Amino acid sequence: MTNKVAIYRKIFNEAYKYLLSLYCIDESMLDKHLSDWEKRKPGSVQDLLSGMLGSLSNKRDMQNTIGPIEKLGPYLEDFIPSRIIEKYGDDWKKLFNTIKNNYEPLGRMMIDNPRSYWVIFCKSVISASHFLSQFSNLKEFDKFVSQFYLNEYTRVALPLLLEKEIFGLGFVLACDFLKENGYPKFIKPDRHIKAIFHGIGISKSKSAYDIFKDVIRFSEDIKKLPYSVDKLFWLVGSGNFYLDKVKINTNRDEFIERINHEFRDKLQFYGV
Repeated sequence: MTNKVAIYRKIFNEAYKYLLSLYCIDESMLDKHLSDWEKRKPGSVQDLLSGMLGSLSNKRDMQNTIGPIEKLGPYLEDFIPSRIIEKYGDDWKKLFNTIKNNYEPLGRMMIDNPRSYWVIFCKSVISASHFLSQFSNLKEFDKFVSQFYLNEYTRVALPLLLEKEIFGLGFVLACDFLKENGYPKFIKPDRHIKAIFHGIGISKSKSAYDIFKDVIRFSEDIKKLPYSVDKLFWLVGSGNFYLDKVKINTNRDEFIERINHEFRDKLQFYGV
């Protein structure tokens, strides 16, 4: 084990200890969040589509417009991709009008506004259904994903591919879909992960693409699942222990300063 890896492990442990120092947080709560992916693994391609649309609606205030994804099941053929394509083909407007005529949406539905979240959502449903209809079962999709596990470069290629294939998904939300739907070797480079990994000097770049690769390398070096690394540092930034409905006021900048004070010179010495 190199000294750099030893420092990485200490940084991971410091994050763990920081969270345990917070009021009412214990190891069982923390470990439950770090292993939550095990309970989130989908059981079918339908679950994949539902999860993908759930990640898509994570952008900005989209959830406030679309509402709970599960309520749209009756208009999305119970999330069976092949049946969605059979019913709607490439006609996102047909899907839009089906929802509008049968469902009370939380947000306004304006078919002529290309920036409307409902327009984006319906286009996404069609493209996501086309993509996932290539897989007859979950095992086929698992095999497809596993081909990207070789290293950080091949791994980052999958969310890039999904960004191109699925309308409106984007790289970061594609990462979110994979990470939160049973593929713990992926991470989501959101604002907390970007701020912490760039702030403590492990990432030289602030781009989501580079942060993704750096967190994967960090995880592999310390032999931790990327999901667990992501979730640990996300909790440092957000304080949102959602599984227990507990929200703690954390101080991300204070944590970054503490890590820099202890480890920044050592990381620079090893060329990090």
